[in-house]
Amino acid sequence: MRKIYLHKRFDSFVLEENRTRETINFDNARVEHIMPQRLNNDWRLEVKNADKINDQLGGTIGNLTLTMYNQEMSNKIFSDKKEYYSKSNVSLTREIPERYDQWNKDTILDRTKDLSNELCQIFAKPDIKSEEAEDIAGEHTINEEVDVTGKKPVRITLNDRDYSIDSWRSALVIFLNYVWAIDSRNFEKIRQDDSLDMKLFSHFTRPAVLANNIRVETNHSATTIIAIISKIADLCDISDQVKYTIK
Repeated sequence: MRKIYLHKRFDSFVLEENRTRETINFDNARVEHIMPQRLNNDWRLEVKNADKINDQLGGTIGNLTLTMYNQEMSNKIFSDKKEYYSKSNVSLTREIPERYDQWNKDTILDRTKDLSNELCQIFAKPDIKSEEAEDIAGEHTINEEVDVTGKKPVRITLNDRDYSIDSWRSALVIFLNYVWAIDSRNFEKIRQDDSLDMKLFSHFTRPAVLANNIRVETNHSATTIIAIISKIADLCDISDQVKYTIK
């Protein structure tokens, strides 16, 4: 069984202060283990499987309360502790004998559930409204940090000339043809880059043939194609000439 441990002093005190809605002086208060940490034979006689229950649930919030007289109660059995609890000015403690006639696994679990729910109300989960997805439709420079996953390209602009496209694959092919057209030596730079060489010129699954009859691999995700175009544009010093439009 999973042990449900909480910060003993903090949670017990928070529960009590929340109930009274006022600041309470807890200087002399102590956290009390209703089933004590060290069991005596009276507890073992009163509660079946007391040692096992104490090992599993003794440190959970359901077995904890606040008192000013821990020493007086010490290892007293629950039937004796009830008298002390009923006279307590701490509501967390006073309600125990009002709700429970005996102390065992079921009562500890029941109280743990109730107090945990109470704490969850005090420290309620913030109402975080999901932010609306940013509208990134429109034109972007090639070096902008834009998540294009799931976005459809409609145009690539190269040196102020617009090319209509219907896929990222088309954008890559048009761009590579442009790079070759402005200076065929650019392909030497591309081939010298290991990552670009591997992405474009090997492991063909969906190749396209460029205007120079060179085959290139085009089976890449949108983000990969943008990264390829951006890296080549940097290598060829033409980043300022490359833009794309998505919808």
